[in-house]
Amino acid sequence: MFHHLLRRAAPAVAPNMQARSLWYQVPKWQDADVFIKQATRTMEKDGIFKQIDQRFAHEKKWQRRIRKKSESEIRQVNKRMGMIIDFCLKKQKQGRSS
Repeated sequence: MFHHLLRRAAPAVAPNMQARSLWYQVPKWQDADVFIKQATRTMEKDGIFKQIDQRFAHEKKWQRRIRKKSESEIRQVNKRMGMIIDFCLKKQKQGRSS
């Protein structure tokens, strides 16, 4: 039977943020520490940690408000566009069935 080890990785903790744990499934034949180092190296190359650090460390309250408002406006526009597309498709179906 092939066993898997579950080893908890040390999370990157941002100030005033609740830490989240990452769980990796590591095969028995592979060293968990080496696996975690490889995963961390890959994430560093991708720039994931830098993006997360910049977002939490540099975003001010007023910037967050602006970002949240913009995201909300995008969601509202997407909802309206969905309604327009749905309306057009219904009209098109009605035209075909008549």
